[in-house]
Amino acid sequence: MAGFDSSQVATLLRQIGAYNDLLASAYVFGSIASDEQDANTISLLHKSGLIRPDESPGEYRVTTDLKRMLNRLMRKQSSYRQLTDMGKVIEAIDEVAKDYQLATLAKEQEDAEYYLDQLDDLLYETKDSLNNNLDTMHFAIVSQFGFVNSLSNKIRQNERYLSHAQKLLNELQQIDPQDCYEWLDWACPNEFARKISSFVYWYNQILPKLRLIIDNMRISLFRLRRDEKQASQLRNMARFLRKHPEFDLDENLFELPNLPETLRYSPPMPLRSYVDTKQTDIEQPLLLLVQSLRKQAVVTPLKARETSEVSFKPIEKIAAEEDFFEQQTELLFERVIINNSAVSALSFYQEFQNSWLAQSQSIAPKSWIELVFSCYCKLTSAQQSALNIKMKGVAVKGTTDNYGYSDVVIELRPELKAELKVSA
Repeated sequence: MAGFDSSQVATLLRQIGAYNDLLASAYVFGSIASDEQDANTISLLHKSGLIRPDESPGEYRVTTDLKRMLNRLMRKQSSYRQLTDMGKVIEAIDEVAKDYQLATLAKEQEDAEYYLDQLDDLLYETKDSLNNNLDTMHFAIVSQFGFVNSLSNKIRQNERYLSHAQKLLNELQQIDPQDCYEWLDWACPNEFARKISSFVYWYNQILPKLRLIIDNMRISLFRLRRDEKQASQLRNMARFLRKHPEFDLDENLFELPNLPETLRYSPPMPLRSYVDTKQTDIEQPLLLLVQSLRKQAVVTPLKARETSEVSFKPIEKIAAEEDFFEQQTELLFERVIINNSAVSALSFYQEFQNSWLAQSQSIAPKSWIELVFSCYCKLTSAQQSALNIKMKGVAVKGTTDNYGYSDVVIELRPELKAELKVSA
């Protein structure tokens, strides 16, 4: 086979033969655990592509390719499915999930373990194949020419990859990964639920990655087409110059009779694509050239400003006015604290009503009770924790939790009452 020599194949076969017991245990029992003694061996087999890490930390399984080969050699039914599209993959997973559910409910432990291993291989193969597919496409667009050596082939390659990626994205978007949770709609073991949840999480992560690759493909394809156009123009220009030799300088130009005398004996002019700043004799002409090429600053003409008069009145000082009845509610709360006794809003209203009328202040009893309740609600948390409010009222007929309140009573909390009695 091209690309491999016999020594590489012999090395891989020697590894299989040297660690046959370890690989056989991983194949028969489903997985093997890594310890300190086998750490180097496990790492070597992992790098060789013979085992892969399991979902459980520290455990490893035989890779799908090796397991498929052993299944065929041992005349065992193969769990390989052609992953042609994601729809068939979901159908295959659905079949294995149902078989595992029936075996688990029937308490057929060996069959359930077989189906669980089959599901693990199928999920890993699906994720591994799609990840490899995306990595291949990503390498093809970020490398200079991908797997080809010419610009035109690179463009055709990117067009094929872009078409394939768009079809793959459309196919993946038609599948709702949340429907996969229907496989967990029974009292399933935690290991089975963890595998399905991990697959759904991976599926949700792969879609943004594929969209990013498609965007990069479009940008790369645009740049490649632009480069191809420029390369085509250069090729056409070179072809034109080859067909028209009159644009080439003759080596014996100084011998031509029609050449001016001043140019005939002048020294050759070296052609450069840059300015040699080390030559002091061109410093002054270069400064003049640079200054002449600089853009002149465009002076913005100043607009004539229009003047107008602005008149303003002096700021009037207005004294802050407090609401009269809000001050009365504060007096009510002070009476509760000073006298260490409950105070009714309605009795407080009846006691001071005549005094309020003498000051030309009046308020309805209902509005007064509502104001006391509103002021209590506006107290700070510390103040509300010191005072209790009790509502007096009766239930409204025809309702269950609606009440008509006729009075509110403000009182100190019991623990504060005890503290005030002790301090007194």
